[in-house]
Order: sequence, then C-alpha cells, then structure tokens
Amino acid sequence: MKKSSSSRDKLIAVARDLIIERGFSAMSVGAVCAAAAVTKGSFFHHFSTKEALGEAVLEQFWSDVQDRQSKASYQHSGDPFEKLLGYIDHAIEIYQDPVIRKGCLLAVFTSELRETQPNLFMKCVPHFIAWKTDLEALLQEAAAYCQPINPWIPSAWAELYISALEGALILARALNDPKVITRVLTLFRAQLSNVFPDAEAVDVNAPAPKANLL
Repeated sequence: MKKSSSSRDKLIAVARDLIIERGFSAMSVGAVCAAAAVTKGSFFHHFSTKEALGEAVLEQFWSDVQDRQSKASYQHSGDPFEKLLGYIDHAIEIYQDPVIRKGCLLAVFTSELRETQPNLFMKCVPHFIAWKTDLEALLQEAAAYCQPINPWIPSAWAELYISALEGALILARALNDPKVITRVLTLFRAQLSNVFPDAEAVDVNAPAPKANLL
C-alpha cells in the first residue's frame, strides 16, 4: 500500500515539474512515467487519463499552498497591519525556494487551458477566487485597524498583489533572475506606507526578512 501511494505521489510531483517547464499540453503520459520511473500500467492504476493527473496535480499544488499559509508565523500576529505585512514577508521568503519559484500552476493552467481543457481550466477558478478573497480579508482587517487614505478599494489592491506576483514569477524566469520576485514584492510592501500613513508602530519600509534585493 505504501509503495502504491509512493508511486502516485511521485507521478504527481514529476507531472507538476513537467507542466511548469513545458505546459500541460506538452506533457505526455510517457514522459511522466519515464521521469518517475513508473510503468504505464502503474500510471493507469492511479489515473484514468492525463487530465485526471492534471487535476490531482492542481489539487496537490493548492493543498501545499494552503498548508504553507496555515503554518506561517504571520498567522499568530494580533496586529492586523503587521499580519498584512507578514503575509507579504512570508511570500518573499518562500519564493527564495528554487522549486516554489519555478512558477504558479494556477497561472499555467488558466493561461493555457481555457480553450483546450475547459473542465480543468474551471478547476482553477475557485482557487483564484479563494486567494483573492483571503487577501481582501487581510486588507480589510488592516483598514479597520489603521485608517487608510481614501479612496480605499481592497479588491483592487488584492488584484494588484496577485498580478504583481504572477508577473514577477514570469519575469524572473525570463530574465533568469529570481531576485525580481523579492524586488517586486518588497516594492508592493513599501507602497502600503502611502496608504496607511497612521501605522506608526510598524515600519512598512523596513526590508523583509532574508530578502536580498541585489
């Protein structure tokens, strides 16, 4: 049973790397099996189709994201504004990991699969909505604690953050410069000082921990 579970996990891990590197359409069952050192018979024991594997990869990706967030230290902050900054600092820190910064599976699926795999594409939509909703909640809690400058639109700031991060991941890969991600998120963090000028207890311009911008 452990061997069977291990084979499934290996297939998911390998497929995720191949999808990030090549895209879902270019990923083949044969390539996944070869990279995972698993037979096709074993593959079809776990997944009925390539699309079923894609769905499992997506769900594992999102589960990993949620797990990292739930364990992040910022979750324990009693100050809503510090918690918001901690959310950004956490992102800066985790994207130092070369595996994580390879790319966002949600972005890959949504940009590639709308026409070719609509069912798989639609599986991504609730995750994007959940991401935006959670971030909006952090922004709204910070606004209730520290008066922001009007006009204040939490949804727009949530969209800006998600767009900035996804764009930074693409640019970092294109330029072969992972520090793009740190620079972009640190700049986003610093802009909060203009929106929350009364948050005197928190130095919003302070560099995030473990961030190397150069």
